Amino acid sequence: MLKHFFTFSLFLIFSTLIVAQDASVDVATDLSGPVLVQYPAGWQFNSPEAVLFTSGPHFNVPGGGSGGANLSSLQSNLSMSSFGWAQQTGFRVADDFTIPSGQTWNIENVEIYAYQTGSTTTSTITGVNIRIWSVAPGTGTVVFGDTTTNRMASTTFANVYRTSDTQPTNTQRPLMKQTVTLGVTLPAGTYWLDWQTTGSLASGPWAPPIVITGTTNTGNAKQYQSGTGQWLDILDAGANAPQGLPFTLNGNVVPSSTGNSVKITQNDDVVKVFATSPYSTGVYKVSFYLRIPSGKAGYFNTLAVFAGANSNWGMEVYFDANGTGRCFGGAATPTNFTWTPNTWHYVENVVNLNTDTASFFFNGTLVRRWKWTLGANGVAIPKQLHALNLYGATANDQMYVDLVNISNVGNNQLIFFESFDTYTAGQLLACQAPTVWTTWSNAPCGPEDAEVSADFNYIPVELTSFIANVTPAAIELNWTTATELNNYGFEVERRTKDGEFYTIGFVKGNGTTTEVNRYSYIDKNVDAGIYYYRLKQIDYSGAYEYSPEIEVDFNSVSQFSLEQNYPNPFNPATKIKFSIVENSQVKLAVYNLLGEVVRTLVNQPMSIGNYEIDFDASGLPSGMYIYKLEAGSNTIAKKMMLMK
Repeated sequence: MLKHFFTFSLFLIFSTLIVAQDASVDVATDLSGPVLVQYPAGWQFNSPEAVLFTSGPHFNVPGGGSGGANLSSLQSNLSMSSFGWAQQTGFRVADDFTIPSGQTWNIENVEIYAYQTGSTTTSTITGVNIRIWSVAPGTGTVVFGDTTTNRMASTTFANVYRTSDTQPTNTQRPLMKQTVTLGVTLPAGTYWLDWQTTGSLASGPWAPPIVITGTTNTGNAKQYQSGTGQWLDILDAGANAPQGLPFTLNGNVVPSSTGNSVKITQNDDVVKVFATSPYSTGVYKVSFYLRIPSGKAGYFNTLAVFAGANSNWGMEVYFDANGTGRCFGGAATPTNFTWTPNTWHYVENVVNLNTDTASFFFNGTLVRRWKWTLGANGVAIPKQLHALNLYGATANDQMYVDLVNISNVGNNQLIFFESFDTYTAGQLLACQAPTVWTTWSNAPCGPEDAEVSADFNYIPVELTSFIANVTPAAIELNWTTATELNNYGFEVERRTKDGEFYTIGFVKGNGTTTEVNRYSYIDKNVDAGIYYYRLKQIDYSGAYEYSPEIEVDFNSVSQFSLEQNYPNPFNPATKIKFSIVENSQVKLAVYNLLGEVVRTLVNQPMSIGNYEIDFDASGLPSGMYIYKLEAGSNTIAKKMMLMK
């Protein structure tokens, strides 16, 4: 009894000191009243699909607050007493995140939380500056951001109140969600986010903690106090327990350059079931990319009902080894088409169950349209849609499949997408994901299961070149794509040598195409200096990927020149810069010491300006090479050393 009394007395003294003398933490001083909130059993925080990482939930009582808002409930029954920690001028807060081994993340933005005591649900937050550290703040290197730039893109009421479990209807501390623009690409590793928030009221802003019902220790966040010049652990004042801070990173995982597909050979018989029960209404599209080597064949079908031997075939497509394709739909006589080996092809099966019609498209061209309920061969089937079947019908079959997409066209809803990049190459597909894929006999890991392969993978938007042309008045960016899949377009981003990237323009993409497309953008709003450009390619789904950066030195062109490649020696890539003083036919080629051309980098008409070209010598042996620039009557040659 004496021990309990002594602890409580210390708490009262400590609380008084915190409120009166320490502005670093917002501590509850009145926790009287019964615990009114009932925590739903087993409730969990749900992360949206766009999330790369979430540190933890920012509320723990859904719908338990005033007006049906959610609650970030301080659990006084666990002796917790701290509402939040200062993140305003003179303070900073930080928490960590980890990018898994083998992954690279494009982080578009971060969502963080703050409140100012006494505010309404109209946000009073005015700004956020943020940094990313390579290790714990104060001990490592800042890899992104600064302490002055306001990167806040938006602030809004999060429909959450921070209050105690004894006063669930209190509305003094409405949480605001700040979306903070990052636009940074990071490799695998553990990093720390460090931020500071400003607001228009006198109180705070305060950073609320991660809240998990029944748990006092929620993380390892830190707070910087300018008075001490130190980063200290964030602890709840009552429970003396370490706290984490809720934040969410949004963006995408950069697709691996060694991505996967699934390889279908003889007797492989894998099935993707769209739903437990077949669809009976709606408009659906089943699409994917396939590639078949020379001399090989392939096959797939779409099923109205998947039930083993009692299945109903809605469509069958054969890819014969001679380059002829046969589509069966609605009759025993097929529609023929042609296909090319060693090339990725885009196939689509659109089924409209509302009108009982189906269509098969190959590389965007309609091949056949039929009445769906006539089945693949003119035999009646139910007006339903159930599954995709990839089958190795013969000993000569070898078909690679990638980017499987099933969508509800009627409401523009993605039902399923599969790139196979999360699976281990060389192992069986359904065996690795038995709840996602199955086989004809419903026996993953058996002889019908297909191998995930790293032999080939389809690149949705294949960027083949990205160069800059400097004219006397502007910088012209030019880029080329070999193929595109669901390409909404490109945001053009620019930064100075020590600045951050920001968007300066947008160029619309060409959706889905296997044709070569050329794009350009002219940046006229530039002064003399060095600039860096990159492209942000955006899919219709909202997913995006960044191109490599290119450097442009914007100065007037005074003479014909060819700079020494950098780096030199190199392995396997280097950059070559050159300038031309008149519009002319330009050729830049690489020669071996026998005078033989081993690579032509440029051979086209070009305008006056400064240029930079990337040269990848991955396929060449080590040694000395000559690179020569020819423009009109002018010629310059230099040596370069490839050392592997």
